[in-house]
Amino acid sequence: MRIFRPVLLLTISSSTLLCLPAPAQNSGGEQGVSLGDIARQNRRSKQAGDTTPPGDKKAIDAGSSATNNASAAVAQVEGTVDYQYNIRTLLVLDRFEALDKAAAEERSSKARGQGGVWTLYLLYEAIIVPADSGSSGDEEWNAHIAKLKNWTIARPQSITARVALAEAYLSWAWQARGSGYAEKVADQGWELFGSRVEQAQRILLEAAKLPEHCPMWYESMQQVALAQGWDKARARALLDQAIAFEPKYYHFYREYTNFLLPRWYGDDGEAETFVKEVSKRVGGQEGAFLYFELATVITCHCDSDSEVMARLSWDKIKAGYTALQQSYGTSDLKMNRFAYMAYLVGDRTAARPVFEQLGPRWEQTIWKNKTRFEEARTWSNEAQVQGALTR
Repeated sequence: MRIFRPVLLLTISSSTLLCLPAPAQNSGGEQGVSLGDIARQNRRSKQAGDTTPPGDKKAIDAGSSATNNASAAVAQVEGTVDYQYNIRTLLVLDRFEALDKAAAEERSSKARGQGGVWTLYLLYEAIIVPADSGSSGDEEWNAHIAKLKNWTIARPQSITARVALAEAYLSWAWQARGSGYAEKVADQGWELFGSRVEQAQRILLEAAKLPEHCPMWYESMQQVALAQGWDKARARALLDQAIAFEPKYYHFYREYTNFLLPRWYGDDGEAETFVKEVSKRVGGQEGAFLYFELATVITCHCDSDSEVMARLSWDKIKAGYTALQQSYGTSDLKMNRFAYMAYLVGDRTAARPVFEQLGPRWEQTIWKNKTRFEEARTWSNEAQVQGALTR
């Protein structure tokens, strides 16, 4: 059973989805608050037990110049949470030029954080939804959309502003639709979903005409393709163009793997075939990493996952996780994903050290409830405990 029905498509010719040229560099000097300033103030505030947002502090000099490569440095030193907090603060303060500079630096550096995630991806993730999107109503969403629109007005050549706005409309569309099966969605939910997805698509098509371009543009259009139910040939053409633009932006492959799942538009085994194809074509450490990454997309954290794992190579998944650790370091999310798959295949030897490293830090999207996580963690230690008892 498919999760949703396709909605009315805007007409896009194949010539519209051309490979975009390499992103232009931002040559303008920054005359606003920098990420480095905010990070340092944020640290001081935390140490002092001060809860006032760092952007509100007079200690931040609005006329100071941005520190070179500040966003990449903050991502490494402060960690993902602080990095995204700092990015979010720039949006709150209407520091649109600083946001554009940060995004340009991420596109240029191609920096990746723990777990291999692109820092550019983390930047967008920080600004595309209201602060508390889980409980946000239309008032909060309208205010957030208005903020992003102000950015596009203040910075008419900003690709980042337009992609962020398109992403916001896509997120808002999914909130209206919900995550259930198609027949469970109310007519009003479908109407809002369709209109917001179309709005996102229009924004992206206009953004494609700008002189500066961004890998996230393609990923956002892939989300449009999923929401509108593009045919496989058209969706694959978009993927190929995305890879030609930025071959190392692995998030493209994750989006297309999701598109090929049976609950969307693929047939049984089609996503697994794609995973093998991509891993073999890319090759080396990155190809191994991709096998693990895309395998985690295929597992839906439900009763059928054992069948899915039988169609994948557990040895290749383990090799991919090792490649991830060696190339980028791991993260709580990636450890939870690996531990879950090790639990499914019954590999205690692989699972035990990961569960030990995780401790109690479980991911609800993966385990669904803490009881299941704790059961798996206990299972991973059973052989070790039994061995100790028999000595």
